[in-house]
Amino acid sequence: MKEHKLMLIIPSLIGLLFVASMMFALTAQERQVTPSVLVGKAMPEFKVRSLESKADWLDNTILKTDKSFTLLNVWASWCAVCQSEHDFLMNLASKDNIRIVGLNYRDDRDAANHVLTMLGSPYVATIFDPQGHLALDIGVISTPETYLLDKQGIVLFRYSGALDEAAWQDYFKPLIVDLN
Repeated sequence: MKEHKLMLIIPSLIGLLFVASMMFALTAQERQVTPSVLVGKAMPEFKVRSLESKADWLDNTILKTDKSFTLLNVWASWCAVCQSEHDFLMNLASKDNIRIVGLNYRDDRDAANHVLTMLGSPYVATIFDPQGHLALDIGVISTPETYLLDKQGIVLFRYSGALDEAAWQDYFKPLIVDLN
C-alpha cells in the first residue's frame, strides 16, 4: 500500500518541480539588461507604416527630438507582459511628459489599435512592424523591450522585460540625468 502511494506521489512531485523551474526561468528573464550592438549607434534607416493610419509613413525622423531623449518601446497586443507595463508607460507619458514611440511587433493592426483604444496610448507615434523586419534589424529578442535614445536617435541603452518603477530608477534615470 505504501509503495502504491509513493508511486502516485513521485510523478506529482516531478511535475511540480518542473512547473516551479519553468516559472523561475520565465520570471528570471522578465527583467534583464541585454547588451545591444546598437548602443552608441543610430537606429537603422527605416520607412514603415504608422499603426494609427495605413496612409501615414514613419521614418527615422520620428526618433529624433528637441527633448533630451526618446524611449522606443517594443510591444504587441498578444503580449501579456506588455499589457502589464502599460499603466507605467501611461504615467511616464502623461505625468512625467516622457516622449515614447511605440514599435508594434508582429501584430494584427486591428488588435493593436483595439488595445490602445481600450487602455489609452502612451505613444507620440506607433511604428507598425507586422512582419518584424525592423525589430529584427534592431535586435529585438522578445517583447517588451525598451530602448533609450538620445535626441539624435542614437541608442544609449536597451532593456528587456516590463518597464516598471524599479527598472526606471535603477537603469533609465541615471542615464537620463547624464543627458540633462
